[in-house]
Amino acid sequence: MTELTIGRMATLYGLHRSSLYEAIEKGRLSAGLNARHQKVLNLAEMIRVYGEPPSPGPTPNSKNPTGRPRSPDNSALLDELKRQTAVIEHMSQRIEQLEKTLRQLPAPPAHTDAAPDKKPPKSFSDLLKRFEP
Repeated sequence: MTELTIGRMATLYGLHRSSLYEAIEKGRLSAGLNARHQKVLNLAEMIRVYGEPPSPGPTPNSKNPTGRPRSPDNSALLDELKRQTAVIEHMSQRIEQLEKTLRQLPAPPAHTDAAPDKKPPKSFSDLLKRFEP
């Protein structure tokens, strides 16, 4: 079957060469050498590990700008995405409204001790005496 260099195989599959070298090191792929002593990968081996190579992209004249056929699943996902976006926008507006209301509230009174004339405890026993009746 067809053998290609690691670089060409990476380009064909849209992978990085380092990913293929890692797969070779871990034993998921086996590599051989061609007549020029370059590491090559067998296409059948790549199909076994990564599946069929992706087909080339759509022609520039296609009507769908995303390059994917519009299927019912995609339509449902797009509708759900639009609903979620609307919910997020509503929640953002609600948060802004609550923050505005919070800023308009009066500041809480400064915290004062009930008994400012008491001296701080010097020992643990002094602290316990405060709780005695």
